[in-house]
Order: sequence, then C-alpha cells, then structure tokens
Amino acid sequence: MSTNIEKNPFCSAMAGIKTLHYIDIKDIASLLPLGERLDVHLSQGAAWSQIHFSSATCNSEQDGNVFQHTVEATVPGKGTVSPRDLLEMCFGRYLVKVVDNNGMWWLVGDNEEGLRFTFQDTNDGTADGDTSYKLVFTGLSLWPQMQMVH
Repeated sequence: MSTNIEKNPFCSAMAGIKTLHYIDIKDIASLLPLGERLDVHLSQGAAWSQIHFSSATCNSEQDGNVFQHTVEATVPGKGTVSPRDLLEMCFGRYLVKVVDNNGMWWLVGDNEEGLRFTFQDTNDGTADGDTSYKLVFTGLSLWPQMQMVH
C-alpha cells in the first residue's frame, strides 16, 4: 500500500511539506531514539542542504518489516541547480529532513543504507523551454518516517 506521508499511519501528525533538506549519511555522527522521536547528531562542520522546490511529495510503502521511502521534488533549473552537482549527488547516500507546515521535523531514511538519489531533466524539448529537474530520493529502511528532535 503506497500512501502520501501526510496520510501515513506512522506520521499521522505530518501537515504538508514546507521545506526539504538532505545530508549525506557520511555526515551523520549518530541517530539516537528519544521516545518516539530521533535526535540526529551531525559530524562537526556538517550541515543540511535545502532543496528549493516548486512541488514535492513523500510516500512510504510498508513491505513486511521494511519501509520503501520515496521523496520527490521538482526544482527550477535555470540558475538554481547545476547538472554537474546533481550528477555528483548520484554517488552518495542520503537522509532527508521534511519540515511540515506546523514546523515539525521528520526524518526519512536511515544511516545504515541511506536513500539513493536520481534526477531527471524535465525540459519541454524546446530551445527556449524552461528547464526544471525532478529529484528523487528512494530507499529501504527498517523504520517509517520519524519525527526529529530540534
């Protein structure tokens, strides 16, 4: 069963998507459970990178004891992202932080495998067409999306 994160029974308090952030799992020092939330500690000097999107979705599908996570965002291409930077991101593994419209933070993925990254140019094919990119983070984890301490 595939559900939108806002309707996911494990994240019933999620209230839409206000901002998206990502970080390579190599920059995570630790993930510590605090009740039903996670306290995420970054390595010294590490920081979350923000995705400035025009639209975004988060979905989760439970399959037995694992969760398949997919975070998709459409971003404008002109002057905002470099195709070279996007290509380099394909070699990393990531965690995604979703900040909902109520200011709550949610973590998607885990630091064991991380989410894989892919992207697609969504240009309409015309020479003067607007370029945008569809960014996709996807992967398996043992947990559903979890609320983060902040």
